[in-house]
Amino acid sequence: SRFRCAFIFSSGSSNPAAMRRVLTYSVGLVAGQDVCFASGMAPEKPFPSLTQCYRHNEEACCKSGHDHLVNEALTSVLAPACLKEYPALEDLYCSLCSKDSTYSRSEDTPLKGPHMKLQESTVYIVLCNSFLDSLWGASLDSFTNVFDNCGLQLPENKSDPNSERRVFVPSAVDSSGEPSIPNVDDFLERISAIFPPLVRHNGAAVQVQIVRQGADSVADVEGCLSGCSLFSLSLVGMIVLARV
Repeated sequence: SRFRCAFIFSSGSSNPAAMRRVLTYSVGLVAGQDVCFASGMAPEKPFPSLTQCYRHNEEACCKSGHDHLVNEALTSVLAPACLKEYPALEDLYCSLCSKDSTYSRSEDTPLKGPHMKLQESTVYIVLCNSFLDSLWGASLDSFTNVFDNCGLQLPENKSDPNSERRVFVPSAVDSSGEPSIPNVDDFLERISAIFPPLVRHNGAAVQVQIVRQGADSVADVEGCLSGCSLFSLSLVGMIVLARV
């Protein structure tokens, strides 16, 4: 038997939104069972249903608390009018809610799943080039204009997630004549720094690094996250989406 609740806690820091986390409690997991990186439990149908990451409502690795943190993270990057403009970005933010974002409880460290691994204090999320193509809409080594109509609210200093945010129009040139976000790797570095804090290990928050397939840091991860692997829908779910 397992508890089905998740709790959001704040560390009491001066930036509580950045430090909040979700704690879930479970018992009865057995060796060899798939365990979710986010919840620490086996994937299951969420109740209450997820509202931001609703595509995972058939089976998920998130609780409502995780879903709330994902929503907060997305709304800090996108204006309210733009939240449904970029499905691939939504899918990326909801990737830890995927039923496949798991590891086997019997494995030694680093803990590895189909498209992820947790090593020391960093969780790596590996994205397939096919998914990045749908997200970026341009050569991955060049700038994109996909997000230009809305802009992205990102920290000024990509190495400091707590630095003041400004609106980046990715293809707009800066004072040096270079695009604000020159390629997909720069974009992934910026998003990684502010990714919702859903994963903890040994009682501490872990950093997130979102990387392309084939990166040296994830050479031991066999798979990668593709658009079609992010979620599965029932017939009812597809009908609901068709009406949105």
